[in-house]
Amino acid sequence: MKKELKFLLAGLIMIPTLLLAGCGGDENKCENGNVLDGKICITLPADFTKMPEEMLKQKYPMAQRPNEVWYIESEKGKVSLAFSQTSQAMRETQLEAFAQAMKNQMNAFSPKVTTATVNGKKTALLEIITPDNSNAGGPAIISMMQMSSVNDKLLITTFSVTEDIKDKYYQEGKTLLNTLSW
Repeated sequence: MKKELKFLLAGLIMIPTLLLAGCGGDENKCENGNVLDGKICITLPADFTKMPEEMLKQKYPMAQRPNEVWYIESEKGKVSLAFSQTSQAMRETQLEAFAQAMKNQMNAFSPKVTTATVNGKKTALLEIITPDNSNAGGPAIISMMQMSSVNDKLLITTFSVTEDIKDKYYQEGKTLLNTLSW
């Protein structure tokens, strides 16, 4: 009787646990950073907030404005994560060649291109260092532009940090880009 009671109690604990574990598997991966109206998921640290529209208009000219930008408010825009979902057709197999072409165009900014697989999807990463055009004489901006193919369209996710706080945020940016999924 004692053995049967243990078995019954174990079953009462295990069955709901197994049922709950099987529910909503995809829901959790977006729990911390659902972006672009739910099309893209990324794990955003708690200190990232969505950039207000006014700041977005100041920081990005109309022609180059990303669809959505997140930033660390306490760093006053020196750390940001921008999402640009383009209408440009792009397959995973084209990403590396596209990144190489961008590298050639940005030769003056010490570009580096790498490729990786992020959550099962091929990506290309272009890293550049540019002057801060809005702050003459200010620290340079390090940008990591991760290019992905989402529904056969080009998505560029850009993590940017100024050189003066690179040591504090650069690695976090690399880690952040590796959580991208769709």
